[in-house]
Amino acid sequence: METLNIETDKMFTDITDWVSNQVPKNFNGLATVSTPHTTAGLAQLENELLHLVDIRFFLDSLVPKLKPFEGAQLNAKYLHDMISLREGIPADERVNGHSHIRSLFFPDTTSALIVDGILRLGDWKRIFFVELDPIRPREVFLMLTAESS
Repeated sequence: METLNIETDKMFTDITDWVSNQVPKNFNGLATVSTPHTTAGLAQLENELLHLVDIRFFLDSLVPKLKPFEGAQLNAKYLHDMISLREGIPADERVNGHSHIRSLFFPDTTSALIVDGILRLGDWKRIFFVELDPIRPREVFLMLTAESS
């Protein structure tokens, strides 16, 4: 298993070349990429800036960092962010309820076929690490599984 350590303020980081560089020549099988973090994920997308910005705008409209006021108490927080109401949580816990909800859109694992040492992603698809709660140290794991005969 290979590990990529990453710390970024970018929502989308293209890690395709890192994955490709770990694949031996003439290898046939599957690349499985995974991240263990609850406020990060992975995606296979086209690496086109306006497309990535469209996704960001979509997430901002659907799951804004600050919610509109709602309810009789005019609550503008995600319940997850009410740190004082949670048991066993340090008072300085990150306020990141929106990041946890956004993670529902990005799985923690993705896979790609490998034939003759080349990722079979098509012409435009790339593998991205998706950071939803920057900036903090993160890990991405890669496991290659060889085709059985």
